[in-house]
Amino acid sequence: MEAKRRWLYFLLIVANIPLGLATRWAPQYFPDLMRIYGGDVLSATCIFFAIRFLYPVTPLWKIGISNYLVCFAIELQQLYQADWAVRFRNTPAGILLGHGFLWSDCVCYAVGTLVALAIAWLLERII
Repeated sequence: MEAKRRWLYFLLIVANIPLGLATRWAPQYFPDLMRIYGGDVLSATCIFFAIRFLYPVTPLWKIGISNYLVCFAIELQQLYQADWAVRFRNTPAGILLGHGFLWSDCVCYAVGTLVALAIAWLLERII
């Protein structure tokens, strides 16, 4: 069962990443709501799927709480504005950390966590 779940979440991560990046790199193809908030929602879903990939038998509610805390910590670190941290955030690897703290991003992470939780719950009932 663990191997089956890991494959499932691996495929969800692989599908999620290009969609999330597309909202940033080709925003003209998305409606305004998705263009503005979709990247953050999809980031949260991707992190959820990655945590679930690593911990396939942990209760889903624990994954959901962990996911939101990780997302919130990533958002919170954006308040730190040392020169080296800002330079790192402008690198390809640093794009994952974002640039400026926004409360709306915290709401997006909650939405993304709930969406991923619903997807996981449904898919795990099927498999």
